[in-house]
Amino acid sequence: MFLPFIHKFFLLLFFFFFTLNPKWASAGLVINEFLADPSGSDAGQEFVEFLNTGPDPISLEGLEFQFANGAVGPEWETRWHCSDPLWLGSGELFLLVDRNWMGTPSYQDEVWLGLQNGPDAIRLILAGEVLDLVGYGPLTDEQMMEEQAADLPVGLSLMRKPDGHDSGNNADDFTSGEPTAGQVNFRNFEFQVHSLTMEPPSLSSAHESVVLDVVLLNTGVQDLPPHPMMVSLLSPSGTVTPVLETFFAGCNSGQSCHLTLELFPAMVGRFTLLFQLSVPATEEPLLVSVGKIQVGPGAVFLSEVMAAPGSHQGEWVEIQAGSEAINLSPYRIRDEEGTWRSLPQVYLEPGQFLLVAQDSVALTLWHQENLAQGIVLDCSADQMSHSLRQFPGSWPSLNNNPPESRSYADRVYLADEEGVVDQFTIPGDSEVGGSEGQSWERMSHEPLSFLWKRWRPSLALSGGTPGCLNSVAQQGLAQTENLEVVPKVLDLRAGDRLVHIRFLVGAAELGWHVEVYDLWGGLVRDLGGRKSGPGPGDLIWDGSDDKGQRVPKGGYVVVLLKSQGDGVFGPAAKQLVVVR
Repeated sequence: MFLPFIHKFFLLLFFFFFTLNPKWASAGLVINEFLADPSGSDAGQEFVEFLNTGPDPISLEGLEFQFANGAVGPEWETRWHCSDPLWLGSGELFLLVDRNWMGTPSYQDEVWLGLQNGPDAIRLILAGEVLDLVGYGPLTDEQMMEEQAADLPVGLSLMRKPDGHDSGNNADDFTSGEPTAGQVNFRNFEFQVHSLTMEPPSLSSAHESVVLDVVLLNTGVQDLPPHPMMVSLLSPSGTVTPVLETFFAGCNSGQSCHLTLELFPAMVGRFTLLFQLSVPATEEPLLVSVGKIQVGPGAVFLSEVMAAPGSHQGEWVEIQAGSEAINLSPYRIRDEEGTWRSLPQVYLEPGQFLLVAQDSVALTLWHQENLAQGIVLDCSADQMSHSLRQFPGSWPSLNNNPPESRSYADRVYLADEEGVVDQFTIPGDSEVGGSEGQSWERMSHEPLSFLWKRWRPSLALSGGTPGCLNSVAQQGLAQTENLEVVPKVLDLRAGDRLVHIRFLVGAAELGWHVEVYDLWGGLVRDLGGRKSGPGPGDLIWDGSDDKGQRVPKGGYVVVLLKSQGDGVFGPAAKQLVVVR
């Protein structure tokens, strides 16, 4: 009977001693993070975060948070005192914030903190015992720090890495970082994207190849060993679609790891690239958001690019809205070496064009000179001027010849706030490139057309179609290999000024040439040709010969010649046109 009584007595004694002396239960309570020098005004932004690093709950009743000014010395002022019977569970955080808190995380208490920007010190004290002491800034007083004070950068928190780690040296235990009030500072497994490049930077259609070059930084406190990895696409609706299962070679804590991957996205749209990494001892994978990728046409896209202007018109870029109205204020463009430049704040209706120019005045004069010479665009006379906007800031200055570092001359990027939505690569091969005064045009204005992703040099007599439908576009062009002349009678008396010569080059044909002969077989006009591959063509003849003189009235034969790639052009089709 006596022994059980003694046993119960000591249990009761331990219970009363434990509850009356909460400092016993406070072992392991540390200052885990604090923000003493926020960007701008300190008021309402400062905070201090406590962490229970022990295995058991901790009573905070009687706990004091104190501050000391390093310019004065270790004269401690209590800024917060816990008088309530509060308990902090193992691994839990307690967030103490400045009065009129402007942060978003929820907090446990709010007081006037009044932390200064160093050299200063803060500490936790209970029943006269110092539980934790942190000195920051250029402190020299040993009573105000643990061995060595931590540096305090502006706008960043001082936080323990890993959370709760206390070696007795403030400089070693604390590092600076973006504030994480009320949250853990460093997770066991966490990655940040250090850099991402994609080639090409956007895809014009599904099932095309894109090569990702990614550098990830392991900001977690544990090494991630080698294991399988899934690359997925996250749609705006939240659907996750796997596209590649590969092997992750592992990455140690604090180090960067480099990955090169090739993907073939099978869907069209705007997606977030996700890396799904398996984490040891957990069932949920670690999801790393790498960046955005555009597959197929977006809400707005590039339609025409003049990179080699003639006649002092200057460079220009034509942008077109897709099937929905779009506000262009979030969009910007740049070339390969240049910096991003914001587009004018323009609202486009579906299918409308925005035309931005290196010199809007010069481009307007060029258009007026063409009109005076009878060279008209295939749209209303004022459509170009209505589409034209002054480009804010400096112009990208597009290259026409490739530097030694790459095979193409230049690249025009169109992007919004999340990344590239469209791009056009200016070729560097003269065999497929356009000449001076000749723009590059997208071969269809319909994003769902298979020709939408293809580009060709302009076939317009003016060398480009700024603000208007492209000369090589699908609309209104012959869809057979038969040569078509419209109108078949060039009647100057009736006001006819131009004849359209339309044709389609087949997939097996690499070039074309068009010539005009009189009925006796004499060459009257050489309209030229291109080695630009398959697609539609549209030339204009104004009824003049190679000397610029008006041809006599009568019949003339338009001859279309094509090449199969052997350098030899042979007649493919003929059409009669009458000049009155």
